[in-house]
Amino acid sequence: MAVVAANIPLGARHRTQGVDGHGTPTAGTLGPLEGPWPGRIVSRPAVDGDLETGPGVWELAVDEATWPLAAGDEIVEPGGRAWTVVKAEHYPSDFDASISYVSVEGVLVED
Repeated sequence: MAVVAANIPLGARHRTQGVDGHGTPTAGTLGPLEGPWPGRIVSRPAVDGDLETGPGVWELAVDEATWPLAAGDEIVEPGGRAWTVVKAEHYPSDFDASISYVSVEGVLVED
């Protein structure tokens, strides 16, 4: 196993839970930026968006301070790009908490 060092600051914006006028749960809005903390782009798609296959999925590694993350939340590079979370998984370390991280699959947000 290798430990890959963080090389960019990444923050998180968590989506709030809302309820519409009929009492139906809704996704709500994105909250304020939390962080940033150390992070890393693990892999990027060869093509970030294709009419036939849909958007490309990026793999990011973010600090566990962003946990919990859910689909619809955003990972943000301050002053730069943002990714909508598709899937997130927490990898805590029993050996050393400083190497715990969250693996995120996300889609680049287009402006």
